[in-house]
Amino acid sequence: MAESPQQLGKYEIRRELGRGAMGVVYEGWDAGIGRRVALKTVRRDQLDGSEAGELLSRFKREAQAAGRLNHPGIVAVYEYGEDAGTAFIAMEYVEGRELKDIFDQSERLPLPEVVRVMCQLLEAIGHAHAHGIVHRDIKPANVFLLADGRIKVGDFGIARLESSNLTQAGSVLGTPAYMSPEQFMGQTIDGRSDLFSAGVILYQFLTGEKPFIGQLTTIMHKVLKEDPVAPSELNVQVPPEFDALVKKALAKRPDERFQNAEAFISALRTVGARSAAADGTLVGSAASEATVVIDAEATLATQRPTAASAPATPRAVATPAAEPPVAGKRSPALALAIAGGLAAVGLGTGAWLMLGQTPSSAPAPTVAAAAPPAAASAAAGNDMVITAVGYADPSDPRFTSDPGLLKTVLREDVRRRLVEKALSLYVQKQSLADNYELLRTKLLPRSGDFISAVIQEDPPQTGKDGIASVTTRARVNVREVQKSLNQMSRDERVEFIRNNGDPKISVAITTRAEDGAATRSPVAENLLKEHIQSFGFRTWSDEGQKDADFAVSGEARFKKLSAKLAASGITVEKTVLTSWTVKAVDKASGEEIYFNTQIPERMSWATEDQALRDIGKLIGDEFSKGFFLSHFRFAGQKARLKLSGLPGKDSVMQLQREISGLLNVLDLKPAGDALFDVQLAGSGNPADQVAASIVQPLNAKLGRTCFSVLGGNGGEITLALDPTCSDPATLTRLDTLPPAALYDAPEARRKAIVKNPETLKKLAI
Repeated sequence: MAESPQQLGKYEIRRELGRGAMGVVYEGWDAGIGRRVALKTVRRDQLDGSEAGELLSRFKREAQAAGRLNHPGIVAVYEYGEDAGTAFIAMEYVEGRELKDIFDQSERLPLPEVVRVMCQLLEAIGHAHAHGIVHRDIKPANVFLLADGRIKVGDFGIARLESSNLTQAGSVLGTPAYMSPEQFMGQTIDGRSDLFSAGVILYQFLTGEKPFIGQLTTIMHKVLKEDPVAPSELNVQVPPEFDALVKKALAKRPDERFQNAEAFISALRTVGARSAAADGTLVGSAASEATVVIDAEATLATQRPTAASAPATPRAVATPAAEPPVAGKRSPALALAIAGGLAAVGLGTGAWLMLGQTPSSAPAPTVAAAAPPAAASAAAGNDMVITAVGYADPSDPRFTSDPGLLKTVLREDVRRRLVEKALSLYVQKQSLADNYELLRTKLLPRSGDFISAVIQEDPPQTGKDGIASVTTRARVNVREVQKSLNQMSRDERVEFIRNNGDPKISVAITTRAEDGAATRSPVAENLLKEHIQSFGFRTWSDEGQKDADFAVSGEARFKKLSAKLAASGITVEKTVLTSWTVKAVDKASGEEIYFNTQIPERMSWATEDQALRDIGKLIGDEFSKGFFLSHFRFAGQKARLKLSGLPGKDSVMQLQREISGLLNVLDLKPAGDALFDVQLAGSGNPADQVAASIVQPLNAKLGRTCFSVLGGNGGEITLALDPTCSDPATLTRLDTLPPAALYDAPEARRKAIVKNPETLKKLAI
């Protein structure tokens, strides 16, 4: 077996992920922007000479095709390159599970989840079709389910550009069990072939079985001549309405199928909503209706078993195996079909988030099982528990024909809101508002990348204000949010105004003379500390200081050189720097966030004291204020909040929901009657934080100064309602006006949620 390369283009090779008929998929690292990638490769010397040109042309066209696509449901392709005879495509490194694994393990999803996942798959396919690209190999091994339930479609390796001349009628490409009749017939292929393949996946979701099985010739005969058994006959819990939908999706003639992805989605949502309205029956056993939360950071051995399914061990998703080849000489067409198995994966250890709904008239909050105490993210202090409220406007016309869509939209919004709140840890509220459009398009859609586990999700409700809401409490990997924010800031050249942080830095610089012992250098340390203190940060000289956030250390090695000048007889001595090391360590995680051994340009000094002074300055120049802030673990401000002056428990509960929805309120937990433990984004005096984060938006909603902050004993902060505002007319406004979180939101967010013109007018006041 050939050794793996160490480098491909600008990418460092880290490990092999899988092998296929044409090449290898590697995990790579783009050091320039600090990003993991999946590298899909093809080596010319491993290809049949007669096929090499066409295969490489097709491989290059994959990058051109997929590179044109920009959709959250499609694996992103970054670039195509060639290096020493190896062609490669750099693409998004995705963490998740193949649908193939889910089917192989006989895991079943509730029917609403099947509809949601299929609609996302079809939306991704529809986006590709709109850009003139037919995938040609839609199958479970090319569809990845992420931790938050979203899907991504990969491997456009045999995709066809409408304008391409390489793929002609007569080329049979694809995976037999999911191929359309026209693919087997070698006829011209269009998007309806992908919709047929999607129909096969839907059939498998509903029944647990493929509609067409057997050897290649048997599958071909069944696809061309036979109709599969109706799903409701194989699974009595499948509503009969799905039979006609699946039959249309799997029609032999393309003209008799859904003509585009939008039509398929519309039919699927209509049938799903009608079935749910009829009896709420879900696919699978009653146990499968329970909410399942699998820790996204779990290791291979620590996935939690649940009542919903047998324990399953998540794994690194390798390249899917190709379909068994037909005996005899390998044809170019079959070679390309097998090549389709080299999936654009690059997947690490994954987990799967599946949320069901308890079918009752007044469902109780859904609570996840306890997370493993040693989960990697939590152990490293990367996770924070955040409570958020998602909103949607039931008057939106989209929900009229598809009532089930409302719940999906609420879940999507609450997940984005969880990430928004994590962002508020690092960035001031006004700066978030000023850059909201950028965050909304670049970062918030990736909410599934940051949510480790859902702890509790309350059932959706619609208030007297006409706004539907859902409250969710989850563990969010705030460190990954911070890193992504830093990366986006660099990529988009945006300077966010950070929340006030006060990093504490310990400093230790040692020097070592040639053949001598290492000694601490107060001169160099003091110069470095002065530099750091100019940022407003605190410093210590003890590297082991427990309270420090970062430990900066350096070691400089010197030797002395002397030379006697012949003309004068004077001996000249110089201190020469022979090596140095500078590093910074995150004390909370032990992560080495900076390391440098490159010797500065200036290497010699007249005296050792001058050398030490310059070394202190040189090390200081390695670090900026932005460096520490980009790695600083901002912590929420904790306080005990007491609600005062409210007339009853209903008012307390209403105010609790209002407060939980506010951006800078990270978490709110009951601690007694009208008493709550609250965690706020930002730093400073807790009472001032409550005034800015809670009192201000509540008063903005009511249109007058009704709430104020009062000091209390034992660190309690009292949020008091003015007696003049306790009249029924004012209190009614708490119920009938839109949530305070929407008054406090950027205009783009308000317009994205609220569709009722009258409600928008209220928010504009």
